Amino acid sequence: MTIDTSHIASLYAAEQGRLKRMLMRRGMSAQSAADAVQDAFIKLLRSPTADVRDLRGYLRRTTETAAVDLYRDERRVARIVDPAAVLDEAVADPTPLADSALIAGQELADLAAALNDLPPRTREVLVLHKFEGLSYQEIAERLGIARNTVMVHMVKALGRLKASMRENNSRSD
Repeated sequence: MTIDTSHIASLYAAEQGRLKRMLMRRGMSAQSAADAVQDAFIKLLRSPTADVRDLRGYLRRTTETAAVDLYRDERRVARIVDPAAVLDEAVADPTPLADSALIAGQELADLAAALNDLPPRTREVLVLHKFEGLSYQEIAERLGIARNTVMVHMVKALGRLKASMRENNSRSD
């Protein structure tokens, strides 16, 4: 004999939160705990309960068993699908191709040449900001110039570098 489904529904409404919290206190995620509680109620619906004296205790024990089963299933799946092996296959070889390395080397040489072509103060402002991470105000204080002058030097430096790189790219195409 199975229990009345309306009684199971009211029991679920009354007990599912408590059972879920019990499993979460034991380290289960909220989703896994909810799944285990649901599995326990499904087992309760399918099993004869005429001989059960303490339905809440029976449900608690069934929930604990469902949680253990769920944990074992998750571990079994984790062993079958090794995340490290999947990641190894999905990650591309980090070594650049020979032509990419050659192009990157040429671009770096072009950038170095463009930096050397900048006026000394403009180059100094760019290096302090982009490579040493100083703010415009810190650069102004260090060099004894106005903050707006630092901004003018940065605009000039970035504009010249961009134009130089564009020119080098058009020559290589």
